Amino acid sequence: MDSEQRQHLIARGLLLDWAANSAPTDNAAVAAAAHAGHALRVFDRRAALSDLRARAYLRDAFRDLDDQEVDDAHPRDCAGRCYGTGEVLTVFTWEHHGDGIYTPVHQEPVLCCFGSPTAHAPDCATCKGHGFTYPPGYRELCLDGRSPDREPEAALTPQEA
Repeated sequence: MDSEQRQHLIARGLLLDWAANSAPTDNAAVAAAAHAGHALRVFDRRAALSDLRARAYLRDAFRDLDDQEVDDAHPRDCAGRCYGTGEVLTVFTWEHHGDGIYTPVHQEPVLCCFGSPTAHAPDCATCKGHGFTYPPGYRELCLDGRSPDREPEAALTPQEA
């Protein structure tokens, strides 16, 4: 409950700070943004600062909150091998060289689904569930029917006897 209240104070404060930055001659907006910064510092049990530094504290608190949410998206030992980033660098396009030989041509990050990025629902309308489309001369990864096919596996750590 405290974290939700803190997030609310940060969000409200950022909106007021944006309004104050948009209209710097509006003394009411500037005062409201500063008041929001002071309220966040009181909530965090921090000492009072000047109005400008209290507004800067709001922006810093948001950056810290934003960084924390990104880091907590997936565990560092994620089964999808994203190493906690929530994204996996995946080959999208392969060039066909004949006899079933394909070489990677284009790759980019996709959201981690705890397993193979080609895990598809069997009823995918685009690829019929096998995960690839085949335009002339290429094989491309199908993202239309992508679904997480399993839950993240628990980290395999040796247990102490």
